Amino acid sequence: MAEEKKDLKKVLGLGDLMGIGIGQIIGSGIMALTGICIALTGAGTPFAFILAAILVICPNTVLAVLGSAVPATGGMYTYVRDYIGKKTGFFYLALLVAGQLVLAMFAITFAEYMCSLLPGLNQTVIAFAILTICYVMNLLGIDLAAKLQNVLVVVLLAALVLFIGFGLPKVDWSVFKGIDAIMPNGVVGFLTGASLLTFATGGAEFLSELGGEMKNPGRDLPRAMIGSTVIVAVIYALMGVVAAGVLPIDEVAGESLVLVAREIFPTPVYIFFIVGGGMFAVASTLNATFTWCTKGLLIAAEEGWLPKKAASISKRGTPWILLTVFYIIGAIPILTGLDIGTIAMLGNGVSLIYVLFPIFTGYLIYKKNPKAMAKTSFKVKKPVLMVLTTIALAGYVMAAILNFSDIENAWQMMLIYSAVVIVYAFLREKKVHPLSEEN
Repeated sequence: MAEEKKDLKKVLGLGDLMGIGIGQIIGSGIMALTGICIALTGAGTPFAFILAAILVICPNTVLAVLGSAVPATGGMYTYVRDYIGKKTGFFYLALLVAGQLVLAMFAITFAEYMCSLLPGLNQTVIAFAILTICYVMNLLGIDLAAKLQNVLVVVLLAALVLFIGFGLPKVDWSVFKGIDAIMPNGVVGFLTGASLLTFATGGAEFLSELGGEMKNPGRDLPRAMIGSTVIVAVIYALMGVVAAGVLPIDEVAGESLVLVAREIFPTPVYIFFIVGGGMFAVASTLNATFTWCTKGLLIAAEEGWLPKKAASISKRGTPWILLTVFYIIGAIPILTGLDIGTIAMLGNGVSLIYVLFPIFTGYLIYKKNPKAMAKTSFKVKKPVLMVLTTIALAGYVMAAILNFSDIENAWQMMLIYSAVVIVYAFLREKKVHPLSEEN
């Protein structure tokens, strides 16, 4: 059953979804992680981007099947709740909330790029300002936020295309010859690099959170999720060619794209790339995250997991209380000076764990909701869906393990947080009345 929040407006078309999807995918990852991947994979970086995209497209396809068959506001939460269980659904939401520490990472990264051009600015003030701007734009309505997203994405894509266009003629193609060049640290190093890049190529899966605000979710959601990922994967692979092929590998290993940008661009174009490529990449992801992150909690609040007041919708059709909660979650790390590396690793690691739950429902939807699967316009046969779900789960588990391996006491913190959430779920469950439940 499609589930909707009646006060939300159905205003999002395919173009809006593509803009939100591309903006959500292209963020700080491409600017920060490419150099790290080069250190692991050398000239194999473009191929690592392609493998990362394949790893991401598998779960995206699973979620696109769900979103097309059962479009819903807060889609991933409703799938977990209806097909696995109420308490598991709430547990998924609790992890999602914790994962939104990355809002601070996006804002801080934006501030770092701006301060690299204007060194006299206060980084904390700039980070807090961009977080506030994106928050306010989403308060004013998702249609306005989507229009802002489309502008950001157009400028962003122009900057990345310039990086490719100026860079490809200067690439030393001999760098990419031979297995030793592509896998200098062996197969394990290559796979580690590809796993890392799932952070950069993922993001379109969160479009499923907006099912209740789409004009034609059955048709547009799969196209937007898979299409935006493929488009970005091609762009990323070409950028990987430039990043690894213009300067010697040992010079760019571990460095951001700024180093290569200085080499290939004249000064005015370099400035445009830093602004349009670096700053806009992060701002578009920040804005897109505010667009989708409240949807699951909105449904959960109406059901009773949270106080009913939390589900309040403003006259402009936005869940203003929940938006404010996420705004505060993003603001606290900025104002307390938490290290951006810690923010990134924790946020991304938690994100890789919570998305496992909606992906797992790919095993269940044919059994739990055969009528919806028979009617959906996005047809994927059951055996194919089972294989895609298995590949997706295995890939994300591997990426999560690699991500948390560098954070001291990360698993202990996860266990403590999980225990608190589980206790709350058992205590609160009696007050919960799901809006819809698949039997």
